[in-house]
Amino acid sequence: MNPEEEKRILFICTAGITSGILVKNVQKAAEERGVVIHVYSAPAIIAEQILQNQEIDGLMIGPQSEYEVARLKDFLNVKGIPYKLIRKEDYETFDGEAVLTDILHFFE
Repeated sequence: MNPEEEKRILFICTAGITSGILVKNVQKAAEERGVVIHVYSAPAIIAEQILQNQEIDGLMIGPQSEYEVARLKDFLNVKGIPYKLIRKEDYETFDGEAVLTDILHFFE
């Protein structure tokens, strides 16, 4: 990943609240590692709208929103947006470092 090129990563979960806490931890981990990234969260119900109207470089999906993969998969593939289901243990412990590592694999 080009260090100067900011990547935009959307996190979705059922309401967008829990993933908001994880987003803060991922952003902190990115800053500590010198990674230029913009992460933000939203409720899963509006994910398709966001994906249609905003430039997104990756999508992280909360484990309780796993069903969203089936709903969004074709759209994500057509737009070429990488996505990953966040591991339950990383989500429950708000492990920003582990989730950031998963995000960085999108751009290898």
